[in-house]
Amino acid sequence: MQDLLHEPLLTWGLRCFLALLFATAAISKLTAIEEFHGVVRNFRLLPDGLARPVALALPVVELAVAAGLMVTALAAPAAILAALLLAGFGLAIAINVARGRRQIDCGCFRDGMKQRISWLMVARNAGLAGLALLIAALLPATRAGGALDLLVGLMAGTLFMLLYFTVSMLGGLSARQGATPSPKGR
Repeated sequence: MQDLLHEPLLTWGLRCFLALLFATAAISKLTAIEEFHGVVRNFRLLPDGLARPVALALPVVELAVAAGLMVTALAAPAAILAALLLAGFGLAIAINVARGRRQIDCGCFRDGMKQRISWLMVARNAGLAGLALLIAALLPATRAGGALDLLVGLMAGTLFMLLYFTVSMLGGLSARQGATPSPKGR
């Protein structure tokens, strides 16, 4: 088992998954930056004057994390930064869920992937943060891999990402189906 954890194919797969997660989130925020600014404001955790700079900086930081995860020399620090970001997002969500503000969008992705916040989302972020820390811990002892390890790891990471989005979409569908439709023009 110990040898399996230090396989470059495994670490490449996990790194690719996390990089795709951060890159996708960043790109979707950048393409709807005004909407994302509204999401940041709606969390009500920052003074209004900081909401816009945070909304502008966060996707750039997420892109840097994604790129860093794909560069071996930067992967461990990028994974630690990813864990810190995910923990911070989880904390922001937890504060709002505890306040009873479950109807707000998490802001994770734009483009029709809106998700209401919940304790399950807090747990998801904790799990992803744990995954990022695992990557950071495994990297120093992972043996050097070849081109095949990289290629298969990239394919595995892409598959993990597709599965992640599928589960997220299915969760979003069930949440939307449970919502009461608003009455139309009377």
